[in-house]
Amino acid sequence: MKAMVKNILLLAVIVFSFGLATGAWASEEAFQAGPGGLRFKDLQMGQGPAAVTGQVATIQFVGWIDEGGTRGREMYNSRNEGQPVSFVIGTEGVMQGWNEGVIGMRPGGKRMLLVPPSMAWGGREIEGVVPADTAMMFRIELIKLEDISDY
Repeated sequence: MKAMVKNILLLAVIVFSFGLATGAWASEEAFQAGPGGLRFKDLQMGQGPAAVTGQVATIQFVGWIDEGGTRGREMYNSRNEGQPVSFVIGTEGVMQGWNEGVIGMRPGGKRMLLVPPSMAWGGREIEGVVPADTAMMFRIELIKLEDISDY
């Protein structure tokens, strides 16, 4: 009986950690500070070489509007669209929060990113999707890394 109660409590913690919008996402204790106000938290460590600037990263991601430290409206889910996203780390092809947020990740790793407006779209609005000067939250999974010459 004790083992069953323990398993139910463990399941509840897992569901709460990954499935609900809470202010705990933004708590200072839960996230590491990155450059430019970016905050991140590793959810699962990957295997293999770590991501560095100049490599092509292929990720799956879910993005939400940050509403005062809680997960707000979902903006995009690459799995729902059936297509991962690839980008060259360190280029202007994606927001700075992604460039910095994937550095150090290993394939198979999962990470939460809390991206301040200055590292997201800044003063630009993505019409009907992201208002100007908006902080965002992302759960990303690094699928693979490639050298630019192999891409």
